[in-house]
Amino acid sequence: MRKAFPWITFLAALAILAAAGVYIQQAIAAQQNQVKQQRPPAPQPPLEVSVVEVVTTPHSARVNLVGIAHPRYELTLTSQVSGEVHSLGKEYEVGRFIKQGTVLITLKNPELIANLASAENSVANAELALKEEERQVQQAQAEWQAAGLTGQPSSELVLRKPQLAAARAALKAAQANLQLARERQQDLVIRAPFDGVITATQVAPGQYINANTTVATIHSADYAMIELQPSNQDWFKLPATDDMVEQRWPAQVESVDSSATWRGFVASVSQHLDSNSRLRSLFVRVDAPFDQVQPLLSGSYVSVQLQGKTIDGLWQLPNSSLSQKSEIWYVDEKQQLKNFAASPVFVDNRFIYIRPPVQLASQKQQVLTHPYNSYLVGTKVRPLVQDSNILVAGQKQ
Repeated sequence: MRKAFPWITFLAALAILAAAGVYIQQAIAAQQNQVKQQRPPAPQPPLEVSVVEVVTTPHSARVNLVGIAHPRYELTLTSQVSGEVHSLGKEYEVGRFIKQGTVLITLKNPELIANLASAENSVANAELALKEEERQVQQAQAEWQAAGLTGQPSSELVLRKPQLAAARAALKAAQANLQLARERQQDLVIRAPFDGVITATQVAPGQYINANTTVATIHSADYAMIELQPSNQDWFKLPATDDMVEQRWPAQVESVDSSATWRGFVASVSQHLDSNSRLRSLFVRVDAPFDQVQPLLSGSYVSVQLQGKTIDGLWQLPNSSLSQKSEIWYVDEKQQLKNFAASPVFVDNRFIYIRPPVQLASQKQQVLTHPYNSYLVGTKVRPLVQDSNILVAGQKQ
């Protein structure tokens, strides 16, 4: 029995050591599992975003176009007859305003004076010949009746009807030549055909000029015309062409080179496409361009602003509301971010005008003013409402 006791003690010690090892391993495993277990994430605060509150309302587009001011008439004045420049009118200077009928140039041509005298002599001779023929006709009729003849003679020459017709035609031709000679003599005085401004002069006293020689260039002063070529998208924004012409649709004209402005209106619309640009032209008229505080000179580059037609159901948003991906971001009823693809119906220098989806159009919506590409749909946000007018004014500054 004593010999077996050491072995019993040894086996008990091994059992105790084994139990201790198992306990230690279980404790280590439990500790490792506790370390591996993740803590629940801390709740993230909502993302703050700037928004504007919008509702669908009617808006009018503004169409901005650029053109060149031209006079109603741009005339290259020419002489109708030849002659020596006898004198120049005191208004015959570049830049002078002239009234219709103002004498600009007087020519001298003795041949035309002689032609007029000859034409007057021809008329006098033709009148005399006609009177003589009328007397001979009366005498022939009297002789026919005195001879007791009845009916009509076999030839009209007996009663001198052809001779009388020839005399009348000769007088008419002589009178026409006289009228032409008088007009040619009147053409020796060159007058302004309308109110305008002389922009160029070409002759000097003593100079001999031929017919059809250019003597001056004159721009009319009654009104200026500006030709504009709206794009197809711009035409969509404008009212019907007939309405614009009939209502003298207003146009704001501004100088490209200065701060000068003028009031104009739509005068006409072309009925064809330009062969080069393939666009249709619209013409804006500015009355009395030289009577303005700052005259509208021909050849001036101008910017023209036209009020477009009214379009219903649009959002007016700051320009910054359209993301780089052409998306509009808004906050839904759960205070989460959503977006939709958008293309502005029209824009101006402050706002964009968007037609929202049907499901958003009936109620007020909160639209982000500065959407970023990093935003995700469904993100929880806290909207900060901004005043769109103040916001845009601050951006403009």
